[in-house]
Amino acid sequence: MTPLGPKNAGLGSAGGGDRGATVRPGASSARGVPRASRRVRAGCLPGDRLRTKMAEEKDAEGTEALVAELHKKIKDAFEVFDHESNNTVDVREIGTIIRSLGCCPTEGELHDFIAEIEEEEPTGYIRFEKFIPVMTRALVERRYRPAAEDILLRAFEVLDPAKRGFLTKDELVKYMTEEGEPFSQEEMEEMLSAAIDPESNTINYKDYITMMVVDEN
Repeated sequence: MTPLGPKNAGLGSAGGGDRGATVRPGASSARGVPRASRRVRAGCLPGDRLRTKMAEEKDAEGTEALVAELHKKIKDAFEVFDHESNNTVDVREIGTIIRSLGCCPTEGELHDFIAEIEEEEPTGYIRFEKFIPVMTRALVERRYRPAAEDILLRAFEVLDPAKRGFLTKDELVKYMTEEGEPFSQEEMEEMLSAAIDPESNTINYKDYITMMVVDEN
């Protein structure tokens, strides 16, 4: 019987080979290290903390960039009506400024907006520092969005029960100044100059809607 020599020391009793080889405490297997590294790089930490943190940082960067872009647009629109370059505009210009930023508030919504930013003792002017946070929030929340093309078409078709595809100038003026939220004289003149065909003195409302949608884009 061959005595158990140094070569055989450490062999297990279940069939020999290296299956029973012991591993020194604290040693890492060659396969375990790269696998752990891959999991860490993939963000697989307890509770996915790394992945969550990376996503939050990316979202924060995106939000900051969006807000910075909106602030520039708002400032540019505001400055057009800041005739004295003192960071104030006439309160009557607020509706025009808001609409120039792609928003379409109703008269009621515009009244509420102005009430939120106007001084306690109305002076007839709006300060930029009060306007910008409220306007930024409205844009981020996508408030005052314009009506969709199909909704506008249905609204015009209600005014055109005969389905002619057009309204006369007199019909348009009557509907827009006497019903719903009436247009001012200035608003009506702007609409007529853009919408009325001077030869027929009518408005082809499908063409007008298409023109408005293209302008918004």
